[in-house]
Amino acid sequence: MADLDVADVEFVPCCRWLQTKMQHCAGVDMRVGPGRVRISETATYWCEQTSTSFGPDDAPAVPERCQPGRGCHEPA
Repeated sequence: MADLDVADVEFVPCCRWLQTKMQHCAGVDMRVGPGRVRISETATYWCEQTSTSFGPDDAPAVPERCQPGRGCHEPA
C-alpha cells in the first residue's frame, strides 16, 4: 500500500506535547511535526511532559482536551 500524503489526511491542532504512536511509526504522521495529530478512536495518546495519558494538570491527554485555554497547553 502506498504511503499517504499529508494533504490526504486530516490533522487537528493540539498542544505540542501531545503524542501518539502513529507520530513515531507512520510516515505521513511523522512528517506533520508536533502540535498536530489525527483524531482516532483506537489511538493511545500521551503527554510528553508527564509520559502518561494525563497532562500535568491531571486531565486526560487527548486532542479534544489539549487545546488553548488549558493551563499546560503549549502551541507548536
